[in-house]
Amino acid sequence: MKNITIDKSKTVAFTGHRNINIENVAILREELTHILSEQYNNGYRTFITGGARGFDLLASEVVLSLQEQLTDIQLFIAVPYAGHHNYFTQEDKQRYICIADNATLNIILSAYYYKECFLRRNDYMLEHSSLLIAYYGQSFFSGTGYTVRRAEANKIPTINLFK
Repeated sequence: MKNITIDKSKTVAFTGHRNINIENVAILREELTHILSEQYNNGYRTFITGGARGFDLLASEVVLSLQEQLTDIQLFIAVPYAGHHNYFTQEDKQRYICIADNATLNIILSAYYYKECFLRRNDYMLEHSSLLIAYYGQSFFSGTGYTVRRAEANKIPTINLFK
């Protein structure tokens, strides 16, 4: 993996559940657009997503949409292992490929799947960010729950959009 310099003080990470109620997607997209614009005004320029189905894909699409007007925004995808998207539905696979093709950088953290690769991906995102935006419905035994708790333990502020 090549060496990458990320300004942690200007970087936001995303974490969220894989399933979003279809009725909430448009509202969530609008909230994300507003919050990311606010964070841009606060100096944030780099956004890291884990490339997972659900909230990660939605957040990535919003970042890419904002990038049309705010050209200095960067989208990094922290890929847990090469080919992880091969297990997505056909629709989500196409969304992921489009996002990955348009991202500033795809950071592949492992060449292969291993038991804790998703947790290591979440750790990587937190190590390189100073703000977490979550879609977290208090599901303790989930990767999102793990990430939110780790952010709290490391005093990384979290904005939770779950209602």
